[in-house]
Amino acid sequence: MSKTLLQEKCSKTNIQLTDAVINEKAKGLSSAIDSALNYWDIKGQSLNARILSRYYSLLQLTIAEEVSAITNNNGLKEIQKHTEQGHGLTTFSQDYNDNILNNYYCYIRHDGHFYHYLKHLNISNLETITHIKKIDKVDDESRFHLVSLADLFRRIPELNTVLEEYTGEVPLSLHFGYDSSSNYAVEEKLREEYTKKTGTFIIDVPKRETSKITTYVKIYTSSQKMNIEYLKKIDTPFDNFKLIKKNKDEEGYISCSFIHDNTGIWWDHIPHYKSSYSATTYIVPLLKEVNDPIAINYMLLYTLSIIVRYLPDMWYEIVQGKYANIGRLIDYYISIYDHVIPHQMLERITGKKLHLSFPGGFDSPV
Repeated sequence: MSKTLLQEKCSKTNIQLTDAVINEKAKGLSSAIDSALNYWDIKGQSLNARILSRYYSLLQLTIAEEVSAITNNNGLKEIQKHTEQGHGLTTFSQDYNDNILNNYYCYIRHDGHFYHYLKHLNISNLETITHIKKIDKVDDESRFHLVSLADLFRRIPELNTVLEEYTGEVPLSLHFGYDSSSNYAVEEKLREEYTKKTGTFIIDVPKRETSKITTYVKIYTSSQKMNIEYLKKIDTPFDNFKLIKKNKDEEGYISCSFIHDNTGIWWDHIPHYKSSYSATTYIVPLLKEVNDPIAINYMLLYTLSIIVRYLPDMWYEIVQGKYANIGRLIDYYISIYDHVIPHQMLERITGKKLHLSFPGGFDSPV
């Protein structure tokens, strides 16, 4: 099956690999997926067991994704050498008993599996966002590289509706959509100008000749704290935020402008994410570069796995102590993860878009 998959991918892209390379990749792909499934199938319903099994399963699936790439000749033997250099992430804590979410960090190392996985994803500026030396204090030089637990949870779109309840933190993934009212006003003006110029009325929006155009976007806020001042401070492609209300009693919504190339459809120009448990969202990039959902989930699971394995005092506080709210959030996160990430990894490895749903379900075709 793995060999057939690789041959189909080569056929679709007109990329030619030798039979020897395909055979080696197929063998490695089967091995990595089998390993991932075995980790997933580990019995045990405790939260710490589920965290560890999901992390090591995702590690193997990201290896499988790299092996399945037909843009290189690397098989499992070459890819797993990166893991021999380490997982590519390290954790650091600063008085985590005071505030676990914002004082426990991970950071990306300049070697190991995760570093090479980001290279596979074509993440830019790896030399800037990775750290060569071990971080042992928070200072101006290290602060940029440190990613807190809060930074990671806030970028999981499936947690948007519950995040503030559990943590008091505001999401860093924004549910957005087309602002019909604001765009209609612009389109009407374009039609009027076209009619004046040609004497002809048209229903379609006249094509604009400029290389850049503006589309108005609606931000669906999931928190009262997600106001205009907040949106101005975070890294988004949006600008000119305005609160739109039809009357004073209406809650209203936040409208903003998005300038993009005058090609294709507007949302093609925004890195966006959607799953069966999340509306269309824009994920604010970690370290100004990383908004890949698998990479963010990998970092979060790695950080949680370190706590589970090596910090039993912290883990006790998360499960039964003063941070029990975080434990409940993690439990909810894992339950959502199980329905979302395996599907996404299957799509990445096969290169095919898959629709999986139950009859009568929310996202089912009927």
